[in-house]
Amino acid sequence: MAITTRARMALFLSIAVLLVAGIAGAQYVGASATPVAPDGSEPGSGGGGNGVAGICVAPEPGADSVSESAGSDGCSDTIDNPVVTDPGDCGEKVSGTGPDATVSYTPCPGDDNPVVTNPYDGAKKVEPTPGMSDLYPHAFDKAVVGDDGKTLTIFFWSGIEPCYVLDHVDVDYGPGAITVTLFEGHDASAGDVACIEIAMLKKVVVQLDEPVGDRRIVDGAA
Repeated sequence: MAITTRARMALFLSIAVLLVAGIAGAQYVGASATPVAPDGSEPGSGGGGNGVAGICVAPEPGADSVSESAGSDGCSDTIDNPVVTDPGDCGEKVSGTGPDATVSYTPCPGDDNPVVTNPYDGAKKVEPTPGMSDLYPHAFDKAVVGDDGKTLTIFFWSGIEPCYVLDHVDVDYGPGAITVTLFEGHDASAGDVACIEIAMLKKVVVQLDEPVGDRRIVDGAA
């Protein structure tokens, strides 16, 4: 049977259409085997990871703003790197006891206005009591000059009364320094008593005859 030229061309075109349709269908099936995120990216390809599309971890401080910044790889949102803080590593900590004790404070997550405890708060105020026995010069820990420039608050560690009693305070005025010396003893009138051996923070307020000015405060017992 003879086939005309027109019929032959129609047959070739039909075969070509069938081949193109078959190739396109194979490509569509292969592409559909990989999940695609709503933004068109594949999981783990920059649009997110672990099957979550559009979520990125915020870049570390100092990261390159173009190559590592959030959103540069197709992410639509960011999450912070979780920072785990051990509750035992924050807050107020006291190391040591007595005059060797130190107080430190580390802010905790969520603290708005962390308050640092002044280690000199709570010191017992004492007045000199002349007439004590077995006097000796006693070193002090800190001296604070008042707003008037003529008041000194002396902080010192001592023991329990009546075994440890402040007798008097000597003050020597020099051109470049004011020397303060505490003298302590025990109250013999209390009789034969035993005192527990613990350190106690005390303070005594001293009124000076001259303003401190730019002079140093020196411990005469040091």
